[in-house]
Amino acid sequence: MRHLRLLGVTLAALVAAAGAAQAEVQKFMNTCDGKLCPSYQLVLTPPDGWAVDQDATKKNKVQIMVPKGKNYANAPALIYVQVFYHRDKQQTLENFAEVSNGRWRANVRDAKVAELPAVARANGKPGFLRFAFENPSKKQQAYELGAFGIDSDQDGNEFVLDVVMTGADKAALDRAEKDYIAFLKAH
Repeated sequence: MRHLRLLGVTLAALVAAAGAAQAEVQKFMNTCDGKLCPSYQLVLTPPDGWAVDQDATKKNKVQIMVPKGKNYANAPALIYVQVFYHRDKQQTLENFAEVSNGRWRANVRDAKVAELPAVARANGKPGFLRFAFENPSKKQQAYELGAFGIDSDQDGNEFVLDVVMTGADKAALDRAEKDYIAFLKAH
């Protein structure tokens, strides 16, 4: 009996190690303009009380999570995840965030962007850099919380994650922020 228990513990440890080694980013090939082009998705688990809106994800080509019982059209806050191949290995995550935030400011002239404290990740990967956005001219995206992190696929390729919680009402984002932070910590 003792040997079976030890075997069970050993098997459980091997399964856990295999699970930890799995890729966090998956690559898909899609047809676009008559040729194949890659797209990427994070292997994710929505925060408690949230679900992936499959229709909105497919339509917008980014993973979109909404509070359970809501959808893309009526959610007071939603979280979306974009995954970018990190082509330039010399570019730091800080610089990637700076460039991305600069593009946003150029496109949304009245945007205000403030840096927030980073969020450590439970999986040991580098923490998420975080930012708060106020976008008065973007009624559906008037308030946003954004986070940038690094992840990889099963082949060791590096990707940048852009995880955004957005909504028209700041109070809705404030209510959902703990779920957003929990998601960042878990991924």
